[in-house]
Amino acid sequence: MVNTKIRIMIVDNDSGQIETLSSALKKQEDFEIISVVSTRETAIKLLSQEPDILILNPDVLKQRTLSRFLHSVQLKSPKTRIINVLSNTPPDENAITDIKAGIRGYIKITDVPAIIAKAIRSIREGGIWAERRILEKAIAKPMLLPETLQSHIPGLPPLTNREMEMLTLVLQGATNREIADKSKISERTVKTHLYRVYRKLKVKSRTKAIALLSHS
Repeated sequence: MVNTKIRIMIVDNDSGQIETLSSALKKQEDFEIISVVSTRETAIKLLSQEPDILILNPDVLKQRTLSRFLHSVQLKSPKTRIINVLSNTPPDENAITDIKAGIRGYIKITDVPAIIAKAIRSIREGGIWAERRILEKAIAKPMLLPETLQSHIPGLPPLTNREMEMLTLVLQGATNREIADKSKISERTVKTHLYRVYRKLKVKSRTKAIALLSHS
């Protein structure tokens, strides 16, 4: 019989949150907790289990950046979708930035089990789970999602969080100067990032990149 359960990995270093999450998830017959880990390193090692959903407490990353962790997940288990578990609601801009980076949404540890379950199922089906005001702001700022790019261009080497940011701004029509101002980096650095993006896309210019993605 084919296993149709949603396979979940919990990455959290707060024992109280782990207990709360485990209790909520075990009430759902279509969920299966395949691993519970407390460090980034162990999580990356166990990605060979290919969880459908990875529930992440961002505190586990400590000094490591979210983008580096997302990159590792994308390389080792491309189909895994990540949802943040938070002790409180994040500022709007942080949530939008996380979603643009590749996080598929977030739940609060205070959410009732039914809401947590609904969020997981929605994300498993390819949705994004966040409060309406967050989604409205995200929609107002066009996003280029990593899995969308991968599905449109099979075999594309993964782009870093910064490269995704650069490409998104290019598709929004921003000039190199505008990108530099917005990202608080030099124009030369912007050109370096875009050179790497175009090389991965196998195009030689901004115009050809836009044309490629417009027809994808």
